[in-house]
Amino acid sequence: MTALKPWTVTASRIVLADRWIRVRADSCIAANGDAIDPFYVLEYRDWVHVVALTDDDRLVMNRQYRHGAGEVHLELPGGVMDAEDDDAVAGGAREFREETGFAAREFRHVVTLRPNPATHTNRVHTVLALGAAPAGAQSFDNGEEIAVELIPVPEVLRVIREGGVQQSTHVASLLLALAAAGRIAF
Repeated sequence: MTALKPWTVTASRIVLADRWIRVRADSCIAANGDAIDPFYVLEYRDWVHVVALTDDDRLVMNRQYRHGAGEVHLELPGGVMDAEDDDAVAGGAREFREETGFAAREFRHVVTLRPNPATHTNRVHTVLALGAAPAGAQSFDNGEEIAVELIPVPEVLRVIREGGVQQSTHVASLLLALAAAGRIAF
């Protein structure tokens, strides 16, 4: 087996920076000597997804407009972790409450993945919430409008199979968290 080595970064500059993203242009030399210049890296804060189950085995999901796709999508509650969040569980509980108006009896971390390690620096954390129930009003960020839907687990699995959940990291989070909750096996 060939031992793979990371690229050497010879220079780096920020070409765009705002509150959501930083775009970095790196000058790199690959292990085989090839020059890659520029190579753009997207620096995001970590994201968190919440897979929340009610006591009657329904998933708490969001339907909201996603401008990049120009469409309304069915997806998991979650979002960007705030600097004030102590960890993924705290960030997940906060995002879940804000987006859905729900709380849960228990929150636990399931897995941390990388949404696109080729160009993104961030991670996505999956949090399982058990005993989800309404607990107050939603609290939206600027531009957010979210419809909450409660969907039985078998129905969500059908929706996933039919491509009704378009965000690939949400599909991964759903499957891994449902397996951790003992609702599916693979």
